[in-house]
Amino acid sequence: MRLHRTLGPAVALLLAAAGACGGPPAPAARRQAVVGGVPEPASPAVGAILPVAPTCGEPAEASPILCTGTLIAPRVVLTAAHCVENVDAPQLLSVVFAPEPARALTAERVRAIEGRLHPAWSAGAHDVGVLILAEDAPVAPVPLSLSALPADVVGRTTRVVGFGVDEQGRMGSRRSGTARVTAVHEETFSISAAPGMSCGGDSGGPSFLEFDGAERLVGVTSYGDLACTTGTNMRVDAHAAFVQAILDEVAVAPPTRPPFDPRVDACTAPCRSHADCPMGMACVTGTGGGKSCAVAGLEAGRFGAVCTGPDGERLCVKAGDACRLWLPCTEETSGGGCAVARGRGGTAGRSGAGRFAALLALAVFLSGRSRRPSSRR
Repeated sequence: MRLHRTLGPAVALLLAAAGACGGPPAPAARRQAVVGGVPEPASPAVGAILPVAPTCGEPAEASPILCTGTLIAPRVVLTAAHCVENVDAPQLLSVVFAPEPARALTAERVRAIEGRLHPAWSAGAHDVGVLILAEDAPVAPVPLSLSALPADVVGRTTRVVGFGVDEQGRMGSRRSGTARVTAVHEETFSISAAPGMSCGGDSGGPSFLEFDGAERLVGVTSYGDLACTTGTNMRVDAHAAFVQAILDEVAVAPPTRPPFDPRVDACTAPCRSHADCPMGMACVTGTGGGKSCAVAGLEAGRFGAVCTGPDGERLCVKAGDACRLWLPCTEETSGGGCAVARGRGGTAGRSGAGRFAALLALAVFLSGRSRRPSSRR
């Protein structure tokens, strides 16, 4: 209930939609945050991964924290694969590089442009992914270490960092805690609270270990027990080839998007993938089967007049620095796009909100659901 009171109506709708579709497990199965830890104003490269509501009137400060990630290059954030497993989700996400996301400056909020996950990812295995940012982050990255874990790592202390609700019920700030390495496997290592432990909202967050005279990023938070006393981290060294290939690719040719222009009738401008659409928009299939760009999370359509709130069934959405009505495409055209409904009635606005709810509910779902007895973080 706390989430529904503190989040905006669109995000509350997302959580309701998640429950209607099978949704997150009961509260007892959901993770909390770094428990037994302390506030972490340092570690600036560790950011909170949040959804971006497309409708005007939804403040960025109200967005729920879904996962945590670590900046390892100016435009690459390392996180868990289950945080980016849906190809549509990154179009709705941003990474906030601030100790308290709700108080972050605009410059500290960076939109994601693309998500990648390990090709062999499955529940509990190869749970490593990245978010590629639309622009350079405002902080310095943590260098990726290719060094293997030290032979004497079992019994040593690791530092976990993440965002979320702590054991006192507080949420929304970066926290860190110390845990002890209890076992090492080919692709993972296990930790136990000493006294800190990662928990919900910390998925994808880093685990740091000091060796060779420096603190190194050695793990990515994946899952653990429901009581937040033990956890499993993906080994960075075991997945270095996957991550390094993306770092090399982005360094040579950073992903780009077409310039944003709300005057363009997206209904008559076909697209093949999200990369064909401006930032904040996604390539979606219209009612006639053709694909066109839409505000991320909504159905195919085009921007209408400047607005300050919804107009009947039509949503008022963010369009750069302004707000405009979103006019859904409802009729197929010969050009493969769609035509805009001219009437003021109908259910276009509801279906647009419904699509956003379905997509972002999936993102919210990522941090809480489990495919095994242990819970994702």
